[in-house]
Amino acid sequence: MALFRDFLRRPYSNLALSGAFAALSFPVIARLLFDYLIGGTGWRQGDWLINFHAGPVRRGGLGEAIILLSDLMPLSLLATIILIQSGLFILLVFVLWQIALRHENRPLVLLLAASSAFFPIFWASDVQGIVRKELLGYLAFSLLALSTVLGGKHPGLAIIAVLLFFIGCMGNIIHSLLGVAMFAALWLAKEGGQISDYLFRVLAGLTVVTSLFWLGFAVTFPAVENLTLICEPLLSRDLHDNICQGAIKWLIPAEIDHQSQVQIRMTFSALTQYGLVGGVALIPVCLCFFIFREQRILALLAAFTFLPMLPLYAVATDWGRWLSISYTSFVLLVILAHGAGRLSLIRLPPTPLTVVLLSGALLMSHEHSIGWQPGGAVKSIYLTVIDFR
Repeated sequence: MALFRDFLRRPYSNLALSGAFAALSFPVIARLLFDYLIGGTGWRQGDWLINFHAGPVRRGGLGEAIILLSDLMPLSLLATIILIQSGLFILLVFVLWQIALRHENRPLVLLLAASSAFFPIFWASDVQGIVRKELLGYLAFSLLALSTVLGGKHPGLAIIAVLLFFIGCMGNIIHSLLGVAMFAALWLAKEGGQISDYLFRVLAGLTVVTSLFWLGFAVTFPAVENLTLICEPLLSRDLHDNICQGAIKWLIPAEIDHQSQVQIRMTFSALTQYGLVGGVALIPVCLCFFIFREQRILALLAAFTFLPMLPLYAVATDWGRWLSISYTSFVLLVILAHGAGRLSLIRLPPTPLTVVLLSGALLMSHEHSIGWQPGGAVKSIYLTVIDFR
C-alpha cells in the first residue's frame, strides 16, 4: 500500500521512471532467454560454473554450490544457473527502482545515474558484459542504500547484504577488492540508524574476514592445469562444450596468455575510444565535488571504489566492466552517505546538464572491454527488438 501511495504522488514522473527501468532491463532479460535457447555461453554462464573438479581454484566455490543445488532440483544445470541469474537481476532492478522511487531528491538520483558506467545503462548497452558475478555485490550495496532511503532500522537488509557479499567474494576476487567499500557501507548504515553498533561490529568483522580469506584463496589458487577435468561436471550435465570456451578457458595458463591478450587490445584507437567515453562517464563523479559540501568524504568514497580495481587493468581486458563496477559502487555509497547525513547537498547542476549527460549515456557507451559502443543502450534495445522478429 505504501508503494502504491508513493507511486501516485508523482504518477507521470514515476511512470516514466518505471518505463526507463523496464526498457534498460529488456536487453538483459532477452539475452538470458537467448542464452537458454542456445545452451549457454562461456562468459555469462560459464563464469558462474567454474568449479573444483580440476583442483582448488579462484571463483570455484560458487560453481560447486550451483552444481550441487542443480543436482538437488528437478531442473537442468543450465536452467538452474539462468534462473539464478534472472532472479538476482530482477531483484536488483526492483531494489534500485525502489531507491529511485522513494528517494527524497530525484534530481540527485538522476544525476548520479547519468553515466554510461552506471550498470543498468552499461548492461543494456553491451550485453557481452551482463550478469557477471558483480551482480551479487551490486545487490549487497543496493540493499544497504535502500535501507537508508526507507529510514528506520533494517537489520535484516544488512544481514542479507553481507551474506550476498560473502557469496560474491567466494565467486570473484572483485568483491574482496571492494571489502573496504563494503565496510564503509555498513558504517554509513550504522551512522544512518539502520543497524545497531553491535550488529555493525559483527557484520563489519565478517566482511573483513571474508574479504581477506577469499582474496588469499584467489592469490594462492589462481589457475588450474586441466581444462578437461574442470569441464567434465558441466558436459556430463548436458551443457554444450562452448560453456568452457570463455571464463573457464581463461583459468588455464596453457590456453591463454593474459598479458598478451591485454596488449593486443591496447591499440591507439581502442584506448582513445575508451578514454573519451570513460572520461564523459565520470563527469557525475566530478560534479559530486561541487554539489556536496564534504569533499574529503567524497574523496574517500572514490578511493574505496576506484583504486582497488586498478590492478585488474594490467591483468585482464574487461576495462569497461571495471569502470562500471567502480562507478556503480561509488553511486550507491554516495546515496548511503547522503541518507546517513554525512554528505550535505548544497546545490544541484542545471537540469539541462543532467538531461544532456543522461541522453549522452544512453547513446554512447564503453564496451565491456577496451573501446566504445556507438548507439549505446538505445541501439542495443532496438537490436534486441529486431532479434525477436
